[in-house]
Amino acid sequence: MKITLLFILFSITLSAQSISNTRLDTIVKLIISDSPEISNYILPEEFENAERFGISYQDVANKFFIANEFPKVDKNIQYDIKITDLKNNFSLLSITLPSLQLTRDYYIKDSFIVSKPFYYSRNWKTKESEHFKFFISDETLFNDYSIDQLEMFIEKMFKELNFSEAQKNEIKQKKIYYFLCKDESEIQKVTGFATRGMYILAQDYVVTTYNTHYHELVHFLINFKLKDLPLYTHPFLQEGLAVAFGGRGGLQAHTIIETAVFLVRSSFANYSELLTRKDFMNTDATISYPISGLYVDFIIKQIGIEKFIEFFKKYSASKDLNIIENIDKTDLPAEENWKLFVDSLVDKNPIKIVDKVDLKNLTLITKNESGEIYKGNNEYFFRVKDTLLMSTSDKIPNYQSKLFAEHLPQRKYNSEKYLIIANRNEISVYNLYSNNLIGKYVASFSIPPKAINGTDGFYQFVIKKDLFDEDFLAFFYQRRILIYPPGE
Repeated sequence: MKITLLFILFSITLSAQSISNTRLDTIVKLIISDSPEISNYILPEEFENAERFGISYQDVANKFFIANEFPKVDKNIQYDIKITDLKNNFSLLSITLPSLQLTRDYYIKDSFIVSKPFYYSRNWKTKESEHFKFFISDETLFNDYSIDQLEMFIEKMFKELNFSEAQKNEIKQKKIYYFLCKDESEIQKVTGFATRGMYILAQDYVVTTYNTHYHELVHFLINFKLKDLPLYTHPFLQEGLAVAFGGRGGLQAHTIIETAVFLVRSSFANYSELLTRKDFMNTDATISYPISGLYVDFIIKQIGIEKFIEFFKKYSASKDLNIIENIDKTDLPAEENWKLFVDSLVDKNPIKIVDKVDLKNLTLITKNESGEIYKGNNEYFFRVKDTLLMSTSDKIPNYQSKLFAEHLPQRKYNSEKYLIIANRNEISVYNLYSNNLIGKYVASFSIPPKAINGTDGFYQFVIKKDLFDEDFLAFFYQRRILIYPPGE
């Protein structure tokens, strides 16, 4: 075997970290050959974490290296290595196969391999809840409200996926590891991918820039329920399941489903166009994700979650992906049931556009030169110029909302919880504590298109109460609601 070593860099590292030439050479050879023996050279603490849920993938020798392994190569292949001192007993090992123009990076601590999240989060703040262990890069960007929302979501998914008490207790005991990165630049360092969030199969970590990344949690939960599964699932089912229950990063599930209903009813797109893996992967995610989420929601409501999971497994594979390239339409529910399902979701948007409202049947909450808000039995009626900020009594000290900074960069954040932005074509409702879009109306996505009415410079619309956590009337009496006119 021909070995090319960069001895100068290697000798520098040896002075800072106690790893012998022999041990390093062994690690490199085991990584390249994908030998199970490499597990003996993973930091025991992290290897135990990566194995804590007992999730395994068929025909995968080393789960810890999923997405960072080398392809099968000839045992005599030439390789180069470079090791760089990172201080504090860490170093970076780079292995290159020149013939394939392929390089893989691995972090080492005290002569043991560790993952990128382990390395980058070593000085992050940690916090635990009932089902989570959080690793937080910037504490000002996270809050207990988001933790409560994540816990509520996990409890909901336990029911949706029919988890046993033993399964619930296992997650409660071993915790879901949730890494919150401060921005997209940081998450690319932590994961190695240009992403805003992902579920890392290798260590069962959720790494994200979102306070409440439900989508990636669904990916983890279905894998945990299956325990032993193929590495690949048809993306129409895999992503559809995560969207149906978890939405997509920063977008609540119902906001994406509403988009999908429009896409289908307007004949802009349909599920049948996405049943081939290649077609799904080549379709923009703004179309493929909503459509697959809507259709998976339909399947589950038709056949139940347990039969859907069997369906999910049928279209999963470890090696020959040709066997799951196409979803057989004969395996799917009747087309007429699909059409009835889509039609049943029309007019389910919690935001409605109204031409006239009888104010005599409503209770005035607030009224000034910037806007008016009224309370009805099950909804609120709004007349606002363009921007509405709402605060509640449960202010979060020292918290900074990324969504607030994105939409109102010239204003100071004062712990407002909700932001509503309106114009003639769109109404967007944001929860600034969780940094999620919780409601959306787009005039061009309605059939027929219906613009938001403007009267005397104000846009008027109705929002269902259950879109919010609180009864706003009480908070207005406490002078906790602020309405900002355009330009301020």
